[in-house]
Amino acid sequence: MFQEMSVEIIPAHSLSLAEQAEVFSQAFAGYVGGSFEMDAAALANFILHQGADLCYSRFVRTAEGLAGFAYINRTADISRVAGMGVVPSARRSGVARRLLTHLLEEAQARGDQALMLEVIEQNPAARALYIQKGFRETEHLLGWRRAAGTPSIESHEAIREISLIRASQMPSALEYPELPWPVSRHAIAKSAARHAFQSGPALVVMGDPNATAVRLHALSCPDRMDWAAVRKTLSALMQRHPDREFFTPPVFPKQFGEEVFQPLRFVREPLSQFLMRHDLRDC
Repeated sequence: MFQEMSVEIIPAHSLSLAEQAEVFSQAFAGYVGGSFEMDAAALANFILHQGADLCYSRFVRTAEGLAGFAYINRTADISRVAGMGVVPSARRSGVARRLLTHLLEEAQARGDQALMLEVIEQNPAARALYIQKGFRETEHLLGWRRAAGTPSIESHEAIREISLIRASQMPSALEYPELPWPVSRHAIAKSAARHAFQSGPALVVMGDPNATAVRLHALSCPDRMDWAAVRKTLSALMQRHPDREFFTPPVFPKQFGEEVFQPLRFVREPLSQFLMRHDLRDC
């Protein structure tokens, strides 16, 4: 049995970025998804790319000091937990449960339709907490990697580059919140994406092609998912950079792996996630 701590929940904007970064680093030290050593600049970059809003994000303070946090991204009337953690000394004390309850109450008070989040499958304690609090799993999210020099499936697809702002304005057959926010068109303008390419109905958004490992940020079609067109467009893009490794963290739904990544000889990464949703309008 744990003894629940007395906590105060405060807005993130009341703390300096340096204070927030210190708590973030403590909370994610030794994390199954990887440790994060944050300073103020790195945290500012995280907040930017996650589309987090400091006016909705919250920290927890106990008698011992700052104990946890949750960064909230709000897109229209959908809120998303973009990152949440508790420092080791405050775990199993009810801090995470109290914070999550507070986030749900605030989202409902704002009139939000739902609260979304992604949770690493290999973190069963967090997953169990979210299920206990009424979240349901809507998608299994997988990561993929294709080694440099992997033989390509030849594609003669003609691709053209379009601006990132144009890419972010294009409707998609799969939209947020059915699609995870990090691979939705809402994230394109906020992410570290560098280039967007289109061929027919298919859109592929990628990171820096000069990086050793090039991240794929989005794959979409406007009316329906034409998987063959997406495969051909991505294959043609990779043929331009045969000496580069391509990857995506576990943010694409399982079907993208079956229809695109596996046929193009990507290998599944060990970590995976679940996209989770808590509907609020009927609460």
